[in-house]
Amino acid sequence: MDARLDALQSSGYEKRRRKRRYNVGPTILGLILLVGVVAAVYFIYTSAVGGADGPDGPVSVEVVKGDTLSTVATKLEGAGVIGSAFVFKLEARREGGGTSIKTGRYTFSPGADTEAILSKLTAGEAVPTVSVTLPEGLTLPETAEAVAGSTEIPASRFEAAARRTDYGYAFLEGEVIGTTEGYLFPRRYDFEEGVTAPQVVDRMLEQYLIETGGLDVAGAKSRLDLTEHELVTVASLIERESANAGERPVIASVIYNRLRKDMPLQIDATIQYALKRPKENLSYADLKVNSPYNTYENAGLPPGPICSPSLQSLRAAMEPAETDHLYYVLKANGEEHFFTNDYDEFLRAKEEAAS
Repeated sequence: MDARLDALQSSGYEKRRRKRRYNVGPTILGLILLVGVVAAVYFIYTSAVGGADGPDGPVSVEVVKGDTLSTVATKLEGAGVIGSAFVFKLEARREGGGTSIKTGRYTFSPGADTEAILSKLTAGEAVPTVSVTLPEGLTLPETAEAVAGSTEIPASRFEAAARRTDYGYAFLEGEVIGTTEGYLFPRRYDFEEGVTAPQVVDRMLEQYLIETGGLDVAGAKSRLDLTEHELVTVASLIERESANAGERPVIASVIYNRLRKDMPLQIDATIQYALKRPKENLSYADLKVNSPYNTYENAGLPPGPICSPSLQSLRAAMEPAETDHLYYVLKANGEEHFFTNDYDEFLRAKEEAAS
C-alpha cells in the first residue's frame, strides 16, 4: 500500500510539473510578441519624427481641394517631412486635429512634429504663390513672356534657363537636342513667390514626364521608326497646323504619308517659326527663308519642335489615323481642313477657300 501511495503521489507531482511547464510557453511567447510590437512601434515613431534620411532642407507640400487627413499625411511622407503617414494620422486624431486643414502650398522642415505641422495646416499659413498659365502651342520665347507676365522672372532669364538641357531627364539626352523647346508642358502651374527660372523650367519638364507616362512612347518609336524627340517634333507640327482636336490624328497621317514618299512637308507653321514672328499670309519670299526649319526647302522633319504640344497632339503623333491623304487646306470657315490625296483636288479646294 505504501508503495502504491508513493507511486500515485509521484505520478501526480509529475502531472502538475508537466502542467506548469506547459503554461510557461504561451507566457514567454506573449512577452516576446509584446516586446516586438513595442519595438516596432518605437521604430516607426522615431522614423516618423526624425527621418534621418529625409531631405536636407525645407520642402514644399501642396494641399488641394478635396484632400483629407489621409491624403495630406501621404504627401507629407512622400516629401520626406515625416517618416510614417500612419503614425502621423494616429497622433493627429489623438490631438483632435486634421478636421479643418486649409488648402495652399506649405513649406515644412523634415522632422517637424505633428503638432507644429497641424498648427500650420489648420491656420492656413501657406506660402504665397503665383500662378502661371501656359496655353497649348506656345514657342519657347512666348513661354518666357508668359512666365515673365506672372512672376518676377525676366523673360530673358527664363529663356536662358530653358535653352539648357542639363536637368537630368532622359528625354533631353542626345546631341541633336539643344533646348527644352517642345517639353515645357502647357497647363496651369502654381509656384512659390521667389521661384527661380531653373525651378520653373524643371517643374514644366517634370509635368511632361508625368503627362506622357500614360502614352506608349516606346511602342510608337518602334512602329514609326522615330526617336522621342522626333515624335515631339511631329506633335508640335500637329499642334500648330490642326484647326480642331478631332482632326489631329489625320494631320499626323498626312505628315507620315509625305515622309514615307520623301515629299517635303511644306508646313506653313515651320516658316512662321523660322521667321520668328507670326504672319498669317506668307509670301513667296517667306517660303525661301534660309532656315533648317523651312520644310518647303528642306526634306524631312525640322531639327526639333516648334512649340509645346498638348497631350492630344502628342497622342496623335504616336497614334496617327490610317489614311492615304497627302494634302490639306483650311476651309473658308477656318474651323476644319479639307483632306485629299489628289493634287488637283487640293488646288481646287485652295481656290475655294481663298474666294
